[in-house]
Amino acid sequence: MSDFFYDFFKKLKTGTEIENYGRNIIKKAVFNHISVNKLKSVKILDLGAGPGTDLQNSKNSAESAGCENVELYAIENYLPNVNLLQNQGVSVQSINLENDNYDYESSSIDIVIMNQCLEHTKEIFHIFSEIGRILKPNGILIVGVPNLASFHNRILLLLGKQPSAIHTLGPHVRGFTKKDFTKFFTAGEFFSLNKTYGSNFYPFPVFISRFLSKIWPTGSVSLFYVIERTNKNQGKFSDYLKDHFFETPYIE
Repeated sequence: MSDFFYDFFKKLKTGTEIENYGRNIIKKAVFNHISVNKLKSVKILDLGAGPGTDLQNSKNSAESAGCENVELYAIENYLPNVNLLQNQGVSVQSINLENDNYDYESSSIDIVIMNQCLEHTKEIFHIFSEIGRILKPNGILIVGVPNLASFHNRILLLLGKQPSAIHTLGPHVRGFTKKDFTKFFTAGEFFSLNKTYGSNFYPFPVFISRFLSKIWPTGSVSLFYVIERTNKNQGKFSDYLKDHFFETPYIE
């Protein structure tokens, strides 16, 4: 019986998957940040940039908000995407997000985007240390991740099924809920939560899921966090590991 319901709801959500990427949410966050702060020149970095969709959308939003100079940067390793990004005029680094230091000056980036990427990584302390280093004070980090506590994942667990946000035979190695992820990135007081948005709502069609995501964002398929860099400049995010022992080695 559970297989019947699973297959039924899976068919219902087919065609809505593009909503998981929250493109309009990211554009809105970029526009708001630049408008409020009246920025005339910005540097935007996308970690795991893919073909550059969010970067180009962000550039358009920045220019619409009155920004006169927009510099685009990316960390991306997949060669076809690297070529696409470079053809768009994006400055690309092909490095290991989880191990390497990011070759940008401290406090030099205005906006960092990481959309549907963090769930693929283990070394999140290193990643947030580097983001904290390169982001300007009051700069923003926009993170989009699958929501482990989404409505459909709760139903899947009730039916004894694996949540779609983190399959063992799949690419995702981490699951995130709003409360737990916020507890993570606010540790050490390098970051604070500005705003949270939801996008898509399985198994409903787009026009219904957009409405449900607005009234119950934490039930959405994906959650998007607008995170602000605080003024703290002593130490680094991964210093948390010095005082807290985890039974897993992490890069500090």
